[in-house]
Amino acid sequence: MSKTVKFIAKCILAAVPAILLVGFTLLCPLGYMDEEYPAWRFSKRTAQGKEYAGDDFDTVILGDSGAMSAVIPRDIGSCVNIAAGGATSIEMYYMFAQYLDNHAAPDNAVIMFAPFHYWHIDNYKTRTVYFKAIPLTKLPELYGNAKACDAASVLYDGYITDELSARCGLPNKYLPAINAARFTGRYGGNTAAYGKLTESFGLGSFGDLEECYDESYEASYEDMVIDGDAKLITLYMQKLLKLCSDNGIHVILLQPAVNTATYNGLGVHYYASYRNYIKQISSVCEDIEYETNLRVYDGMYFSDTSHLNAAGAEKFTAEIRDTYFGRR
Repeated sequence: MSKTVKFIAKCILAAVPAILLVGFTLLCPLGYMDEEYPAWRFSKRTAQGKEYAGDDFDTVILGDSGAMSAVIPRDIGSCVNIAAGGATSIEMYYMFAQYLDNHAAPDNAVIMFAPFHYWHIDNYKTRTVYFKAIPLTKLPELYGNAKACDAASVLYDGYITDELSARCGLPNKYLPAINAARFTGRYGGNTAAYGKLTESFGLGSFGDLEECYDESYEASYEDMVIDGDAKLITLYMQKLLKLCSDNGIHVILLQPAVNTATYNGLGVHYYASYRNYIKQISSVCEDIEYETNLRVYDGMYFSDTSHLNAAGAEKFTAEIRDTYFGRR
């Protein structure tokens, strides 16, 4: 055997562990991903038509963790909830567009985000990129829009390398999680969580308190910030509403419930800016019903400062069902 052949053979052998690790990373994400992953996986797979194959729903829920935990699909009727914790209009636009490619258009789209998710991107790197939430073919469009808006949270230092690492399942992106999980240590918990999501048509829970009377982070903001991130969110909110209009979908734009302490702590300018924002953004869509006021519930209905518990979700769902679905 020549020296060249031996050298090539050694290189191949040396690369085998890395190849196997990349293969594991790409093929077994349920084994090592964190607790947020099942919800994002569920939303993606439902949008892609890989869950509930052949089923079309009359109503689709879109939004962040507030929507994911507050609206009980079964209590609405033919309904699926593809909201995901930490999502903004960016992720929901692409997921819903993909959903429409694989399902008949629903009659209704219920859209609900926490107020700060109309101007603040807080999870793009750690969830959107990490969980590969945006279809690969749509990334040039997204990054083009982000550059036009100068959205710093999407165009962070090293964002291209980071995106490539995620798509290729490279160790520099996922090895810390794999080590923490000891490869497959999170498989049982993640598969159980995913199973609950499929059984409940996307309903998820956050927080583990029986009740919560403390202020949420919303009360710490003095006003909505109009920067590049906010411009990008608004652009995609407009695109999401136009997508609904183009497909003849009735939009119900709801606001999350807050506990009394949060409502009392909201800054006057922040809440006024938020209400004006909802009024303005709603003008993009012709067939829309919207709310500008926040529902205020007692702390007994919350599992943490921002999310409803089971009793709170039942209360919230009953209210919107009677208000928006009982008469249609």
